[in-house]
Amino acid sequence: MKTARFLQDQPLFGGVDDQAMQKIMPLMRERDFAAGEVIVQEGEDGDSLFVICSGSVEVLKASPEAAGVFGKRIAVLTVGDVFGEMELIDMQRRSATVRALESVSTLALSNGDLLHIYEFDPPTFTLIVMNLARELSRRLRSIDDLAARYMASNSDADSS
Repeated sequence: MKTARFLQDQPLFGGVDDQAMQKIMPLMRERDFAAGEVIVQEGEDGDSLFVICSGSVEVLKASPEAAGVFGKRIAVLTVGDVFGEMELIDMQRRSATVRALESVSTLALSNGDLLHIYEFDPPTFTLIVMNLARELSRRLRSIDDLAARYMASNSDADSS
């Protein structure tokens, strides 16, 4: 099992003190996945986020025209990255499929566990949610950059 120090070195738990981590660690569930295994499926209900401890995954987004197909790769995530966090914030269905590219080890935290952190330690809960917000903001900025490049390349093609 990964240590509290490993988690504290990751963006999601950055700034969380040792005392709080000792209460959080028992809430984390180890989950291992084989290469090629689908960890979360787009459109399904989800209630957990995952921190990658070893291995890598691909994030796949289906296009509306290709129902039932995994879709295009939009990201590769590696050690320390988090996925499934959106469902803890917005309580919607999974927004993408995540599949193991190799053997993957994760630690999972459910929305019930996050609520438990809120109940026993509101300042730590606030820090974790702020860390989640920062991660979502980084990802949104990256998507904004991709969208701007895409629009610029299509604009150049349209004016030819």
